Amino acid sequence: QQLCVSLFTMAPLALSSRMMNTTTRAAARLPAPRGTARLSFSSSRSLMMGPPVMPVVPLAPVVASRRGVAAMARQGGRGGRGRNDDFEEQVVQVQRVTKVCKGGNTLSFRATVVVGNRKGSVGVGVAKAKEVVVAVEKAIRRAKKDLIRVPITRNGSVPHETKGRFKAGKVVLCPSTPGGFGVVAGGSPRVVLELAGYRNVSCKQVGCSNVLTNAKACIEGLKSLKTFEGVAKERGISVEELIGN
Repeated sequence: QQLCVSLFTMAPLALSSRMMNTTTRAAARLPAPRGTARLSFSSSRSLMMGPPVMPVVPLAPVVASRRGVAAMARQGGRGGRGRNDDFEEQVVQVQRVTKVCKGGNTLSFRATVVVGNRKGSVGVGVAKAKEVVVAVEKAIRRAKKDLIRVPITRNGSVPHETKGRFKAGKVVLCPSTPGGFGVVAGGSPRVVLELAGYRNVSCKQVGCSNVLTNAKACIEGLKSLKTFEGVAKERGISVEELIGN
């Protein structure tokens, strides 16, 4: 009688456990939804036993692309503007200009900037934008694209007298005496000569008084400067033969 009672009490427990095992096996055989992992019988049984412990997967390091690294290098770092410490920039003029359109006048700013390293490289850039800061940045980039190399003598002067002309602007560049007398110039040509690296030179503006025109005329005058080495190389002879002739 006791044996019958024990079997009668244990039968529901065995039946319930068998039904649970059958249900978990059926759930394991069902197709898993897209994007989720399929559960095995052992994993489903472990889920019934308690909350699962998710494995910690280390995140892969973010590797920057070659194009992104090159862009950051050109910009001088993240958030930089790509300026080189060897070059100095000086804003010569900021002018407000307007453009007549159908809907009205459009206001913008024009910036004229001179860039140089005081070692023989100089350039002039002009740009327009709706903000002064943006116009100056654009002018600096354009000036660095149009850099020229100029010859400088031992006493920091030009090799010979020359003239520069750009539209209505005209400048006359004269070398200094052996003792030197500094930079005798005014306006934008003075800024161009100082950032180019000249210490003793004279510059006279003739005709036009426009800031941009005179700066461009000074650049054209510096382009026309020649040295003995350059002329000898163009003629295909040595410097001694050129001086002897």
